[in-house]
Amino acid sequence: MKKWAIIIAAVALIAGGAYYFLSGGEKTAAEPVKTAKVSRGSLRLEAMANGTVNPEIEVIVKSKAGGEIIEFPNNAGDLIEKGEVVVRLDPETEEARTKQAEAAVLGARARLQRAKIALNDLRVKLARQKKLFEDGIISTQELEDSETALQTAGAEVSIAEADLLHSSEALKEAAERLADTKIRAPFTGTILKKFVDRGQVISSTLSSASEGTQIFSMANLDKIYVTAGVDEVDIARIKPGQLVVVTVDALPERSFEAVVERVAPQGRTERTVTVFDVVVRVTDKDKSLLMPGMTADVKVLTEIRKGVLLVPRDAVKSKGSKAGVYLVKGGAQEFVEVDTGATDGVFTEIRNGIAEGDEVVTSGVTKTNGNNSQARRRMFF
Repeated sequence: MKKWAIIIAAVALIAGGAYYFLSGGEKTAAEPVKTAKVSRGSLRLEAMANGTVNPEIEVIVKSKAGGEIIEFPNNAGDLIEKGEVVVRLDPETEEARTKQAEAAVLGARARLQRAKIALNDLRVKLARQKKLFEDGIISTQELEDSETALQTAGAEVSIAEADLLHSSEALKEAAERLADTKIRAPFTGTILKKFVDRGQVISSTLSSASEGTQIFSMANLDKIYVTAGVDEVDIARIKPGQLVVVTVDALPERSFEAVVERVAPQGRTERTVTVFDVVVRVTDKDKSLLMPGMTADVKVLTEIRKGVLLVPRDAVKSKGSKAGVYLVKGGAQEFVEVDTGATDGVFTEIRNGIAEGDEVVTSGVTKTNGNNSQARRRMFF
C-alpha cells in the first residue's frame, strides 16, 4: 500500500506541473483593457512653485525718544489709522532736554547779538582811524591794528552764527523727540507683533548704539502678495499679467485668484537649484483670509493651447526609443508612433500620428501568447 501511495502522489505532481507548463504559468482570466477616445480640446499649461504670503508694506516702528512706556493699549491684529497715537512714553526726560536746548538757543542768540554790536563798533572806530591816519595823527601800525580787530570781530560773528545754528538744530531734534513720546502709526494698517509692553523702558534711535528699541511691527493688509521661487526651467514662460491660482495649507478647501506682478531679473541658488523670485498679487475678494507668513502654492497659467488633439497621459507608451500609442482596431492593438507635445499632467498633446475619434489603450497592453503555449506543449510531449 505504501508503494501505491507514493506512485499516486508522483502522478498527481506530474499532472499539475504539466498543466502549469502548458498554460504558460499565466492567469486564465485576462485583465480588462482600458481605452479612451482621442479628442480635440484646450490644454492649460501651468508652472508650479511655492512661496510665502507677504503684505504690501511692513515696517518695524521705533522711536526717536527714549523712556518708560506708560500706555500701549493695542494688541496684535488691531487695525490702527494713520496718525493715531499707539504708544505713549513718559515725557519727563525729553521735556528736560527740550528746555536745555531752548536755553542753549537763547544763549547763542545773545552771543551773536553781542558779537554784531562789537563788529559795528569796530567798523565805526576803523573809519575814524582812517581819517586820523590821513591827517597824519596816527601811525600805520595803529591803523593796521584797527583793521585786524575788525576782521577778528567779523570772525566772532560767524562763530556766533554757527553756534546759534547748532543750538537751533539741537532744539529741533529735542522737540521731535518730545513729540515722539507719542508714537503714531505711520500709515493705516494692522499690528502684526508687539515687541514691548507697558512699563518697559525703550532706547532712542538717536542715542542708542543698537539703533533703538523695536516697539511693534505693522503692515498694510489691503494688498497681499505671494513671493514664490520659480525654477529656472519654467521662468522663461512667466510674464507679468498672467493669471495665478494660490492655495495655502491653512485653507486647503479654498483657492485664491491672483496675477503675476513682477519677475526678478536675477536668480538665486536654493539647495543647488537656481530659482527666480516671482511676486504674485492676490486679487481675490477673500484675500483678507491670507495672513503674512503663510506657506502658499502657486500655479501660474502660462499658456492655453486651443483645439489640439489630446489623449490621456497614460496612453503614451514607449517602445524602444520611440514614443507612441496603441490603437484599438478590430479588437487588436496596434502600436503607432506619434509626435507628442506639451502635457498638463493629465492629458498630453499629440501633434501627428493619430486622428480625432481614434481609440487608444490607456491601461497595460495585452500580448498574445498562444504560440508560446503550443511550443510548450510540443516540448513537453
